[in-house]
Amino acid sequence: MYRRLILNDFKNNKLATVATCIFMTVNAALLGLAVLLFVNLSGAIDRLMDVAETPDFLQMHTGEIDESKITEFACQRNDVDKMQICGFLNIPNSRIQIGDKSLDGNIQDNGLFCQNDYFDYLVDMDNNVIVPSAGEVYVPVCYRKEYGIVRGDLLHIGSETLTVTGFLRDSQMNSMMASSKRFLVSREDYDRLSSIGSEEYLIEFKLKKGSDFSAFSTAYEEAGLPGNGPTITYPLIRMMNALSDGMLILVILLISVSILLISTLCIRCLILTGLEKDKYEIGMMKAVGVSGRGVRRIYISKYLILSLAGTILGFLTALLSATPLSAQMKELYGDAGKQGLTYIFMILGEILVEAVILLSINRTLKNIEKAPTVSILNGLGSFGKKKNLWMPAGIITAVSTFILLVPLNLSSTLKAPGFVTYMGIGSSQIRIDIRQMDNITTLSENLDKELSADERVSGFTLMRTGSYRTVMPDGKSVNLLIESGDHGKFPVRYSKGTYPRTDAEIALSILNAEELGSSVEDSIEVYLKGTDGSTTVKSCRVCGLYSDITNGGKTAKACFDTAEDATPVMWSIAYVSLADESLAGNWTKEFRENHVSMGEGIKAMPISEYLNGIYGGTISTIGKASVVTTILAMVVLFVVILLLLRLLIWRERSDSSLKKAFGFASRDIQKDYLKKVSVAVLLGIGLGIFAGVIPGQFIAGLFLNSLGARGFRFIINPAYVFALAPALTIITAFAATVIGLLEIKTIRAFECLR
Repeated sequence: MYRRLILNDFKNNKLATVATCIFMTVNAALLGLAVLLFVNLSGAIDRLMDVAETPDFLQMHTGEIDESKITEFACQRNDVDKMQICGFLNIPNSRIQIGDKSLDGNIQDNGLFCQNDYFDYLVDMDNNVIVPSAGEVYVPVCYRKEYGIVRGDLLHIGSETLTVTGFLRDSQMNSMMASSKRFLVSREDYDRLSSIGSEEYLIEFKLKKGSDFSAFSTAYEEAGLPGNGPTITYPLIRMMNALSDGMLILVILLISVSILLISTLCIRCLILTGLEKDKYEIGMMKAVGVSGRGVRRIYISKYLILSLAGTILGFLTALLSATPLSAQMKELYGDAGKQGLTYIFMILGEILVEAVILLSINRTLKNIEKAPTVSILNGLGSFGKKKNLWMPAGIITAVSTFILLVPLNLSSTLKAPGFVTYMGIGSSQIRIDIRQMDNITTLSENLDKELSADERVSGFTLMRTGSYRTVMPDGKSVNLLIESGDHGKFPVRYSKGTYPRTDAEIALSILNAEELGSSVEDSIEVYLKGTDGSTTVKSCRVCGLYSDITNGGKTAKACFDTAEDATPVMWSIAYVSLADESLAGNWTKEFRENHVSMGEGIKAMPISEYLNGIYGGTISTIGKASVVTTILAMVVLFVVILLLLRLLIWRERSDSSLKKAFGFASRDIQKDYLKKVSVAVLLGIGLGIFAGVIPGQFIAGLFLNSLGARGFRFIINPAYVFALAPALTIITAFAATVIGLLEIKTIRAFECLR
């Protein structure tokens, strides 16, 4: 009997059955997709880092080194498993050309590298260790799509030529968040081309399992070993690898939770609508002796079947959707392996979300037991409250608008030039880098004179970065990358305090301050090298804390006097603004052309290009997600408004019939519903815009906070927030309302007499 009743219900309520199954499928698909992408990303990164044997501690160093001293330090440490020193030959981007495409405008520090002997291997697209032959070069895989590179292309370095034999994955520098990229060549070619570039060293350590990275880093610094460059640890490398695709997963997970809320409300409406239609049949079953619990069991069985179908369809949908969304992830990191375990996690996640929906359904169906048999047989009872049914319409409109806005706001924020203030960079129009050169100081002085004489330049500041030995209040000695210059012209965003104004002040990045246990008003002793070779100690007050997600998030800012400080400059950066902002592209192009001959290592680019170089892939992926979520949100909103109207019209069918009996036309009744829908939708849009800007900003900020970007604020595009989102929502709601109100025409005036 139960089987027959369930099959008849499916046949008689095809729309409600299909709609419920769709909601269950969408929920299972979204959560399954989030789990699939997360497990695959995490697994692929771990697998690549295991195969490549990524170092646990890496110290980049520019300048001379004493290998024997480093080896002696490693031998004395019980936590060191392996150690190696490898060279990285920095090549000016202006001298690198692949096919007919120059890397002159590339933001990365590109260079040649030889395969390591002990660990930190560069691997091919099958994650096998590469051994290139003479004349061959393997190119970072992240450049394959960007420059349209294929095997057999010629790589020109000055007058020298190498053949692109394949592409490589670099467990350290795959991410565009990493500032350098390694091209793999043979030892023979590396030595032959060494005169073209400048060499820096990667001092790498593989530690024993369970070792304390922080304790080792402190010991390395206290030993006075080379530290003229960034320090990177295994967890930081893993975090940078996960950042881009991690933001996409965050968006999908956020949307999954929002859709779950919508689905529970929608399915409740579907159930109540169905119960109103089946009121007489339910009354008959209860009248002939079927208990309220028995009737509820029939409906629960129906939704269990739909839930199973939704889980299976959601699983398949997630697998199909993951292919395009994980393309970049698979290219950079390869396969995660252990797909069976991934599928188990997916199924568990989908079962969890279906269980939440079924619990909500069970709670709604308990109204069957409460409804009096005689009342519902006479058409007088109800299975739910008749009031406040417009509130769900407003709530679901708000959630749909929220789902639409969050990816759009995140994408517009990453594209905005002002986002650089979360990267430890002032919001200027143009950025000029001078790196990998022996005469950085001389070139910086010449650049200062050139910019001062350029009438098109309305303002600029020149920064120099060096590695300084510092002592914390607790006596801990560390090396800090300190950027010195005038930080007042293009200030970054400070979560506490402000920028340094005197040479007795210093500002720390958030991650640096947390690791060092320092805050505003603490004092730090900085060791400065004098022009005569002497060392002086300057006590600096911490004046501010700022966000920074570059250089591992561990930087500092000061304004030391160049007459007193002769610390070697690792790199120099100029931030430039023009009187006419529209000239930024042409000015940069002209600057590059003028400095090609003398500007070995000088890179100039508009800030928008700089951001696109780092976050271009992430922006593209989130853009695709925005399109998918917009379509999804509008489909859900359409279905919800349609279902709510059907429920309301069924509940008020007798009242509408009475109105027709008194002479009201269908159009008059429809106008009344249209007004109520309009109020609910407009209120929902207002609430959704607020949620998409404020709570959405908070949720995205939680993720970026872990990377050192504190005080995060959306940089919204008004056209998206106040035009596109409301317009799409209104059009969708209006279309659903027009279709839903056609039901009014089927109501007859005599029905109120029953």
